[in-house]
Amino acid sequence: MRPEPDPAAAHVALPTRMALVAAMAAANGAIYLAINLHPLSTPRILPAGAIEAALGRHAWTIWPYWLLLLLAPMLAVGISERRVLVATLRSYAIALGLNVAIWLAWPTRLPRQAWPDAHDPATADAWHLLLALDRDTNCFPSGHVTIPIVIAAGFCVQHPGLRRWVAVLIAVLLPSVVTTGQHYAVDIVGGAATACAGLAFGARELWPRAWAERLERSS
Repeated sequence: MRPEPDPAAAHVALPTRMALVAAMAAANGAIYLAINLHPLSTPRILPAGAIEAALGRHAWTIWPYWLLLLLAPMLAVGISERRVLVATLRSYAIALGLNVAIWLAWPTRLPRQAWPDAHDPATADAWHLLLALDRDTNCFPSGHVTIPIVIAAGFCVQHPGLRRWVAVLIAVLLPSVVTTGQHYAVDIVGGAATACAGLAFGARELWPRAWAERLERSS
């Protein structure tokens, strides 16, 4: 007689999930900063378009920018089902690998404008922290867009009831990558494209389940 499967084996304990997320975030940060500091060729400046002009630049949007950055690890920790977590992290690695290849082969930059310190001290500190950690290169595609989309997709497979809320939250936060002057609008498109490519190749086994759940709820 075959033993009954252990339900706990299908899930990853919270400490393990936190360690995995911390390790991948550290690796991501180290790779990103290394390419920022040592690009293989001179980064190109792209022309700003009508979207950048329409959105403008706003110092207060540093807060949704930071929230978007923190959203991915928070959602990743919420993926406890082993099969979903493995597929999500595999998609993350593929998507990030595509980003890294583009950053190395075709580096871009967006010259920064100095932000006045006329706003409140907390907002000024948030800006100073960003400018101390990050440079104005590695613009296209935006990893700030790629990573939350990949992680959110995996999170929503396990928590389909939150899918709409997560999608709205990401849509609300995404413009901050432009309004902070960190990215061109086209960088969002590029980041979303590499995210979709990572999910297409890394998490194909999850999509039949996701569509089945969606059809079940709609029937």
